[in-house]
Amino acid sequence: MTLGFGGSGEERWALAGPEWFDDLRRYWDDQRAGADLPDADELFLADLCEIMPSLLLAYLDPLRGSYRIEYAGAITRALLGGDLLGLYPEWAEPGTTLSWIGAGYAGAGRLIPPGIVQIRHGDLMATHLPYRNAMGKVGLILTALAQRPAPLADGRGATVLPFPGRRGRDKKG
Repeated sequence: MTLGFGGSGEERWALAGPEWFDDLRRYWDDQRAGADLPDADELFLADLCEIMPSLLLAYLDPLRGSYRIEYAGAITRALLGGDLLGLYPEWAEPGTTLSWIGAGYAGAGRLIPPGIVQIRHGDLMATHLPYRNAMGKVGLILTALAQRPAPLADGRGATVLPFPGRRGRDKKG
């Protein structure tokens, strides 16, 4: 199954919102086929060629017990600040954008399956999709990264939705 995300050009992916994350999560869920996690062998990067610039792939390093970045697309390198290959985000300097990715890896790698982790850091959004290795552990994490303008601080443009009052609250008695 090849994903058709629509749109064209790297600019779309750099500015994409969570809409295409939904397509990616459905793809991951289809690969699970009812299991807790999909097998890493089921991940076919050719299916994701349109969004490869916005992806990171990290594999579990069993000696360190943390995830090492083995692939970083052009957009992820630009958004996260340079060459990422071989880095361990879980060991990054606290407070950095890379440590934010590491926190997502820690969550996705240790959650009770299914363990999709979605996080936001300023104008960056990431979704971490775990895949099971031959040992039955999370051995690979596929991360999709997108940039989106931060929400308006003053609330202009926001919509206030009315919620019904609690039952019995309006009763006098």
